[in-house]
Amino acid sequence: MINHWTFRCKDVSDLISRSMDEKLSLRIRMGIKFHLMMCHLCLNYKNQLNLIRKAIVKLDDSKSMDNEITPLPDQARQKIKNHLKNSE
Repeated sequence: MINHWTFRCKDVSDLISRSMDEKLSLRIRMGIKFHLMMCHLCLNYKNQLNLIRKAIVKLDDSKSMDNEITPLPDQARQKIKNHLKNSE
């Protein structure tokens, strides 16, 4: 899989995913950092995973704060119905 300090993109993407669930060894973390300094594609992948993770946490937090679905006001419902009728 990993040859000393040489990390392939496939290895790095797998390790980045693993690092979100478990702590990796110092050697592995350093190898990832070294690879990310040279590879913008893997860096973008890492940033995207972090963004997705933050969005999921934020979504989960908002759901736990508001467990009830607020019904749409009647006036808004009527506007939507009228718009749909007019667009047919």
